[in-house]
Amino acid sequence: MLQESLLITRIGLVSATLLYTSYLDWKYREVDDKAWIISGVLATILTVFDLAHRWSMDKLLLSILSIGFSSSLAFGFYFLGLYGGADAKAILIVSLGLPLHQTDRSLHPFTGLATLTNGLIFSLILPLTILIYNLTQLIKKRDIFEGFHHESTIRKLLALMFGVRLKNARNRRFWFLMEEADHTRRFKFGLFSLELSEIDRDDVWATPGIPLIIFITAGFLYYIFLGDISYTFFRTLLQILNLRT
Repeated sequence: MLQESLLITRIGLVSATLLYTSYLDWKYREVDDKAWIISGVLATILTVFDLAHRWSMDKLLLSILSIGFSSSLAFGFYFLGLYGGADAKAILIVSLGLPLHQTDRSLHPFTGLATLTNGLIFSLILPLTILIYNLTQLIKKRDIFEGFHHESTIRKLLALMFGVRLKNARNRRFWFLMEEADHTRRFKFGLFSLELSEIDRDDVWATPGIPLIIFITAGFLYYIFLGDISYTFFRTLLQILNLRT
């Protein structure tokens, strides 16, 4: 009974932290470090209590490995400039609060790593959605590449996946301007280095600045209730291969 209650409490703490910080990042584009510190301390206390209650050297070593590997990978992505500090801290909180959680549909018990991979997979939904939207615009014979016909086919394809043409773009919140103009308008694809600021003109290409932490939160909740997306992918792939042999 205590073990089950402790697990629910830890999942609840991590879930509440991710949902709250996702809200802050979406609304204000910043998360107060106090949220990470408070939840991190509570998560660590609960994990230490769990390890003491169910002592096992193997579990201790696996927990340390999970926290170290998942956090190193998460902060490695941050230092490479692939996403923000809040995203790395989110994976750290997951790793501290629930370093190990084995489900029936998972490749490994490392919760932080599974959350990160799930979140990154979920983030691919955004460019897919943008691509579908842009294709509908082209089907409707709308010249979304007006002023950009000189761009190469590859750059146009990238634009179709990462941005949309906004007729009323001025002062839209949380959008990146995805073009630059010297003498000629050109697409700008340095998505990780774009500055998030109000757009000061209309009829421009822009990309939505949806925080990755929202996808990470979805990745954690999916892992807890449904499992590891990577596991589902590889299992399906093996089943297809077995059917062909």
